[in-house]
Amino acid sequence: MSSDFDEFEMIERYFAPLAEGEPGAFGLTDDAAALAIDPGKHAVVTMDAIVAGVHFPVDENPQTIARRLVRVNLSDLAAKGAAPRTYTLAMALPEATTSAWIAGFAQGLAEEQDKFGITLLGGDTTRSRGELMLSLTMIGEISDKSMILRSGANIGDGVYVSGTIGDAMLGLALIEEKINTSDEVADAYLVDRYRTPNPRVEVGLGLLGLASAAADVSDGLVADLNHICRASRVSAEIELDRVPVSAAAQLLVTDNQPLRLSLFSGGDDYELVFTAPDNVSEQLQVLAAQCGVGLTRIGRIIDPDVQPSAVSVLDSNGKQLEAGDGGYKHFHRRGSR
Repeated sequence: MSSDFDEFEMIERYFAPLAEGEPGAFGLTDDAAALAIDPGKHAVVTMDAIVAGVHFPVDENPQTIARRLVRVNLSDLAAKGAAPRTYTLAMALPEATTSAWIAGFAQGLAEEQDKFGITLLGGDTTRSRGELMLSLTMIGEISDKSMILRSGANIGDGVYVSGTIGDAMLGLALIEEKINTSDEVADAYLVDRYRTPNPRVEVGLGLLGLASAAADVSDGLVADLNHICRASRVSAEIELDRVPVSAAAQLLVTDNQPLRLSLFSGGDDYELVFTAPDNVSEQLQVLAAQCGVGLTRIGRIIDPDVQPSAVSVLDSNGKQLEAGDGGYKHFHRRGSR
């Protein structure tokens, strides 16, 4: 790290203020924290790490990095129906990291804390001989035995997604200059959908008691629905034309079926894919209106003996399309995800 600050000065100046809302953080002056959980509830814990040049461009703005780091973890809690509370942070900082970068990153965290009602609990910092690496552990709370698991899908359930699918994949392609359009407004929308995910925390809380299973769409729609199917020991079929696509994405997709199909495997949408029985469909419509987020039925859960493929994608004629397993492979580098 740059010699213009040391670790303890950095913690005191930039990160201790982020822990003021959590008494058990002890102002980040100790080497451990204490977290009290309310009676009748338990903690839900998730962790994601992001690396420069893999999950975001190496020259990305530090505030944007902070937003992305917080939100991808919040998305995991949303899929469980958990209310976010606090988080820990580990940073491996390259030698060239400056106090200005740290200040911008901390400012981004502060803005996310205000937006989502969370507080820093603790963490660790170290020096990296390679790229910047950041790891965040998000802790939420949920009533006992109410968490939405991947393993609860039942044959006959509908398959739903929140929001729209494929925007982030197209946004990354625009950043990497693999595609281009003549619509600056649409381009800006797609790039922002990649850089600043919108975790569906409110939707997740509303799905408690309605959804039988859920996952967030981080690796890709087909891949993450596949996770639900494998955990639940069922299969699913989704209809290509039912999967919601934004107006900005539609400018690029038009009637290009292969491109539309590729949106299912792009990842980074951080929407929710979930299953629910037919008798809650009206309640889901009410929830969608309350949250201002579309909840679209795109398919159904079926017997794996009838359809061996965990997830099949059908065209408008009911013909099965080749979608593969889809999804981002974490040990195969693919651009600046």
